[in-house]
Amino acid sequence: MHNYLFAIIINGVILAAWFYLLIKDRDKGLQAIKIGFQTIFDMLPLILIIIGALGVFSSFIDSNQISQYLGDRSGAAGFIFISIVSSFMQIPGIIAFPIADVLRQGGASLSTVAVFASASTMSSVVTLPLEIKYLGKKLPFIRIGLTYIICVLVGILTGSILHLFT
Repeated sequence: MHNYLFAIIINGVILAAWFYLLIKDRDKGLQAIKIGFQTIFDMLPLILIIIGALGVFSSFIDSNQISQYLGDRSGAAGFIFISIVSSFMQIPGIIAFPIADVLRQGGASLSTVAVFASASTMSSVVTLPLEIKYLGKKLPFIRIGLTYIICVLVGILTGSILHLFT
């Protein structure tokens, strides 16, 4: 139940806002409900693909391997590896966070998971050619460099804070 408490609260707030909007302005309330359900149905195929891909990913990757290469035993090598690999990915948060959860449950250290989640969503090298085309060379490299540094700092700080409280 504790795991679902946040979702229940958020959904309750949204439901209360919809009822308030329906009472205040029926047309806008109905439009908000229609847009909400349309968004859910538009996202449903992607969500099902993510769930399926995570299931397949989980069955092929052994928890011992995740722990060995990305866990506390991997040291700086695992941290650096995941920070570089995830910087070359451009993954939306709706995909990155479930993958991060699978990595964490598989034994990856929290700092490694934090680097993966932040770098894969923020520090994308994939968009570099497009950014260079429209912004020149200097700005995209500065963005990627600073974002990468921030992602690594997030991982280091996450690990440091975790060790302070455990």
